[in-house]
Amino acid sequence: MEYIAHKLGEKNIAYVMPESKDNRGIRGCLRKIDDSDVVYIVNPDGYVGRSVSVDIGYAYAKNKRMYAMYPIDDPPVANLISGVMAPDELIELLRTNLPDKKR
Repeated sequence: MEYIAHKLGEKNIAYVMPESKDNRGIRGCLRKIDDSDVVYIVNPDGYVGRSVSVDIGYAYAKNKRMYAMYPIDDPPVANLISGVMAPDELIELLRTNLPDKKR
């Protein structure tokens, strides 16, 4: 996630990411989803845990575009995301498809 944050910063793309020591827990993460245009799921080996499943459901209900780093193993959850792409592909998508005020 630090690599992705660094790359986004290099391209002047605003981002928020979860912090492991965030004492607001799931509510803090959901607020970050509220403030986002796009949600990127970092899911090594396709695994999505319970907390991330909640995030995906919430983002879907809020009509947020979602992309995953790797294909998601759980078909019902996988059907909620817009696609699978590497970090550099996501950054290119964001650079070319977001309004100037959102970059």
